[in-house]
Amino acid sequence: MTSRLGIIGGGQLALYVCEAAQALGAEVSILAEPGDAPALHRADKRFVAALDDIAVVEQFLASCDVVTFDKEAIPDETLFHLAAAEERGHCAVWPRAETLLLLKDKGRQKEWLVQQGLPTLPFRVLSGNNLPIGELTGTLGDCLVQKACQGGYDGRGVQILAPITSSQALWNVPSVVEPFLPDCREVAVIVARSHSGAIEIFPPVSMEFDAQLNSVSTVVMPAVIDSGKTGEAKALAHRAIAALGGVGVFAVEMFLTAKGELLINEISPRVHNSGHVTMDACSVSQFEQHARAVLGMPLQPGSLVSPAVMLNILYSENFRTVCPPGPTVQTLPEQGATIYWYGKTPGHAGRKMGHINAVGRSVGDALQQAGSALERLHNEGKAA
Repeated sequence: MTSRLGIIGGGQLALYVCEAAQALGAEVSILAEPGDAPALHRADKRFVAALDDIAVVEQFLASCDVVTFDKEAIPDETLFHLAAAEERGHCAVWPRAETLLLLKDKGRQKEWLVQQGLPTLPFRVLSGNNLPIGELTGTLGDCLVQKACQGGYDGRGVQILAPITSSQALWNVPSVVEPFLPDCREVAVIVARSHSGAIEIFPPVSMEFDAQLNSVSTVVMPAVIDSGKTGEAKALAHRAIAALGGVGVFAVEMFLTAKGELLINEISPRVHNSGHVTMDACSVSQFEQHARAVLGMPLQPGSLVSPAVMLNILYSENFRTVCPPGPTVQTLPEQGATIYWYGKTPGHAGRKMGHINAVGRSVGDALQQAGSALERLHNEGKAA
């Protein structure tokens, strides 16, 4: 087994991949940008610099046999450098640099989905906002969603225009525009693919979103959809990741329309917020599965052990006094819940500071327990 893993990005996703890889016997290096970087608390070797600082990237690569990522927003220059390093035999890069180049651009990703015959919403790729509004509404309708082609996450880079009345309401950036679906359910499927092409699929989850922040607030496993759609979602996710040919964990986010149609929203080439629930719900976490995949170890079946719910802890001033200064796991046996704090410095409203996982005999039990744990945190913050 390769024993030196490098992760580009230092957030909570890297934190948990780091811990999982170390538990499997790997030494882990982290390359993180300056600022809050939870993964640096656990790394064996630490590199802090802008991600396009090629001199530091070279130092980082010298400590790695395998490189992976905790986000897709990696500068093109760095991805080209990684591809060249891999071609010279200096390291393996999983998923491939070209996979990130494809998927990190939402316009290119949507075009790839169509080329592969994978179902997705109709869309237009725009270079700006200087087109007659009728060109959009005539084919996509009056209620639209605009997504910046690059850089968006946690609700940033996405706006809902329902209805749109002028093209000037669009951001003047390269973007994807597609119809707004008010009555759909959002589902995600976490998929792992190994070096050999073996695929393991976690049970689909359903997601609820914070209306103001436009980011995930609640994840439920198993998804609150009928069993036929569960099998269909898993089959569609398998088909997409097999076509992509990537190695590692991928999140395939889908819309389930009011008519029962499953459409791929987007694919993330990394472990994902919607997969945090696997830490307590499943026989293996998404983080261990990703470490296994990129390190060339056999994948484990991602089977459901208990119904579970994940709630994101989104920052508000009420949480300022309860956020610990480093990554911390807090168990609440009376609530049947576990709180995973990322160790971030309190900051702007809506920032992900941690998450709560709760398991139960049913999804309803788990929802009640997770809600009770979140209420307890709010009360502790008010009392401090």
